[in-house]
Amino acid sequence: MLSIGGDDMRQMRERRGENQTQFADWLNGQLGRSYTKAKISRWESGAERIPQQLVDFLAGQTAGQPPAGRPRSATFLAVANQKGGVGKTATAVNLAYALTEGGSRVLLIDCDSQSNATVHVGIGNAAIVALEQQRKTLYYVLRSEEPLTSVIMPTDERGLDLAPAGLSLADADVELAADSTGGLVLREKLDEVRQTYDFVVMDCAPNLGLVTANALSAAELVVVPVQTEALALLGVKRLVDTIGRIRRRVNPALRIAGIIPTMYNDRLTQDRATLQELRESYADQVPVFPPIPRATVYSKAAAAGMITLAGDPKAPGAETFREVARQIRAYAQRREATHAA
Repeated sequence: MLSIGGDDMRQMRERRGENQTQFADWLNGQLGRSYTKAKISRWESGAERIPQQLVDFLAGQTAGQPPAGRPRSATFLAVANQKGGVGKTATAVNLAYALTEGGSRVLLIDCDSQSNATVHVGIGNAAIVALEQQRKTLYYVLRSEEPLTSVIMPTDERGLDLAPAGLSLADADVELAADSTGGLVLREKLDEVRQTYDFVVMDCAPNLGLVTANALSAAELVVVPVQTEALALLGVKRLVDTIGRIRRRVNPALRIAGIIPTMYNDRLTQDRATLQELRESYADQVPVFPPIPRATVYSKAAAAGMITLAGDPKAPGAETFREVARQIRAYAQRREATHAA
């Protein structure tokens, strides 16, 4: 575990762009405590020892961050499941938000023509139409010489940017099929932002078309949300088979970071049985994270154009998203150590 001192705390706070009061408010929301500006000041100055619970939390947030002066090298992550209605976009946007905690810069790429991730972070339908008219959505990056940076826009959340999608993206699957390198366009475009962000999260469409193939060809890690319902494992198997083909043919570094059971209701026999089946089938191969409970807070946040964890840091399942984020940071840290060796 990393050691955290007063200077480390101050640097983390400054990376977040917060004063001591704002930083205390963030810690209180994360840990359920009542820290004050005065406490932060004493810890940063070294006048008072930082509590071990807080040291452990801050160390987990710091894992995967590049040392001062060293360029970023983004970790590329896809959130994918060819079945719709499994909480995929909620997983993508909340995981992207969890990765920003601690100061990381994160780019969320909406790879779905339904624009759910775009709407989820506060970009309304009228704004999406305007972005399409201005050629400022992902389709124009994939189908022209426009750089990815030309469509990236900030969100209301510190450290989180967005590459939006619009309905035009629905045409990309057919058009990319006519291009001999159509499955690799996004990987090339992502090189432009490799040193700008710490993490890039791609929210894939609920299909295994060429736009999704682009995301999987570019990604290092895949997170698979799976609704705990009957026949869920059939969809997981198909996606795992697709990932295997992409690994063999174009992206040998691709690996599954884990499976997130979603919309779980512990009172339902089917949900419990599916969760058990997921664990028995995959836990010896990839992590199967604690389930995200079915909760209205997620649909309400989506309808309001908000990220659930931003509005409710203690929402049901929040710790699962933070645990996935911790493991992704740990992966990034291991990768950084390997490259530095």
